[in-house]
Amino acid sequence: MDQQLKRLGRTPGYAVPACMETGIIPGNRNLDNVTSELEAYDHIVFPSKSIQTPGIDAALVTSFGFGQVGGEILVLNPDYVYAVLSKGTLGQHRLKVKEGEQKSNRYWQDMLVGNHPFAQLKDAPPFTPEEESRVYMDPTARVKYDLVSKKYHF
Repeated sequence: MDQQLKRLGRTPGYAVPACMETGIIPGNRNLDNVTSELEAYDHIVFPSKSIQTPGIDAALVTSFGFGQVGGEILVLNPDYVYAVLSKGTLGQHRLKVKEGEQKSNRYWQDMLVGNHPFAQLKDAPPFTPEEESRVYMDPTARVKYDLVSKKYHF
């Protein structure tokens, strides 16, 4: 699938965060049959070419997948989120982001030198057959990672 999308000109990554950074709304060059019911609305645009904007404050992304499974997400420009945080909370957030970046970089480096594979696949669920029902029925159930056994458990 990725190869097919690459041939169509798709660039790697997620479009919405890139749009927030660049202000570019990518056009849908394959859209050639907009239904007349939607064309009647003045505030809906169907761009066939990319549009450069001065910036994007928010985006609403809707996706309908296979099996009638759908999702919707509201994305806000981080500048607006950061603007309402106190200096202390913003400082804590920046520290957590920096720690996450360092962990991510370390993981990536370890993977590149062969210390572990990129994706560490599990061969069994992190619960016993006896715990399965309780885990699935408890919305507060959380898995923990044991550094000694290098396994997840409840």
